[in-house]
Amino acid sequence: MLIPHWINQLKDIPTPCYLVDKAQLKKNLAIFSALKRKTDCTIILALKAMSTHALFPVISTTLDGVTASSIYEARLGLEEFNGNIHVHSIAMTKNEAKQYNRMASHISFNSKRQHELFLNTNSSIHPSIGWRINPNVSSAPVEKYDPCAPYSRLGIPIGNVSSSDLKQIDGLHFHALCEQKTTPLFNILDAIESTYGDALCELKWMNWGGGHRICDPDYNIDALANKMNNWKNKYGINIIIEPGDAVIRNAGVYVSRVLDIITNEKLIAICDISPTAHMPDILEYPYRPNVMNAGPPNTAGHNYILAGNTCLAGDVVGEYSFDSPLGVNDPVIFTDMGQYTLVKTSNFNGVNQPSVGIIDEHGSIELKSTSSYFNFKERLS
Repeated sequence: MLIPHWINQLKDIPTPCYLVDKAQLKKNLAIFSALKRKTDCTIILALKAMSTHALFPVISTTLDGVTASSIYEARLGLEEFNGNIHVHSIAMTKNEAKQYNRMASHISFNSKRQHELFLNTNSSIHPSIGWRINPNVSSAPVEKYDPCAPYSRLGIPIGNVSSSDLKQIDGLHFHALCEQKTTPLFNILDAIESTYGDALCELKWMNWGGGHRICDPDYNIDALANKMNNWKNKYGINIIIEPGDAVIRNAGVYVSRVLDIITNEKLIAICDISPTAHMPDILEYPYRPNVMNAGPPNTAGHNYILAGNTCLAGDVVGEYSFDSPLGVNDPVIFTDMGQYTLVKTSNFNGVNQPSVGIIDEHGSIELKSTSSYFNFKERLS
């Protein structure tokens, strides 16, 4: 049985609670650091996946900045992260265009009209300007999460951006992956290269987006580095990537406790969680999170359906098998839950927002934030 070195401290923390293991985070950052040494590429943190700013001092020692999709994200990056602010907003108002002009180091516009609005709104332009393109190469395993799906609103279709258009911008941006490895990326790059060829030399930078599973053990880092260096040398452009999921991969856990166990043909463990409010991706994507010291149904002696504590009928994680029976107050720990969790939580049914803590290299847990009634009330005016 796997027993984490910090497990004995769980009795002292409120649940539900997200915990980030700083030691694992640093292991991930070491992989990005090695990639930067090999390629001199720029790596920025996608705030849409992880905005826990208590960790920014650690992350900013390796990564070069953040990518923001809203005014709030851009401001958070400006205030808390020591680095550049790369902005990609699907659409912005004139007021937002003025704010982005003050805050951003780079902007990738989602349409030519948005670029024109920005130019017409600001008398002098401060950020480096680029366009997001849709390379029309679908590879994401779920269409809902595929930026290149039919009728996508994300990026200018590649056929609508000519080689001569590249002379009026500094860079191109695409984001077409969804937690994938190098082969889909290289297929996308082939499509872009066959479209523009040597006209890519007009650019200063190209942002290859996020969705790269760089910190997975079987990811081919050398292949990625070789491709980056090839493009850099061939076209004279700086390569940028904006991982989110990969930065926090396997570093976050979500700790809950069993509140009750009921029987309806099967045993159902009611936990102090809500998949709807705290882990919406497991219902939206959908996917099945791993649970520490548990496996698929019928692989051990005790099966339980793990469920949330709201009135939504579908607020259920799934069925898991444990070696030992669960009891009330027992911890249930979901693994690899640092990404796309805290940024998506809600107060549905008035459930508590999860607390947030950091596990240091010695196994000590430092609680960074806890939820209160006033957090709930303020969101509802």
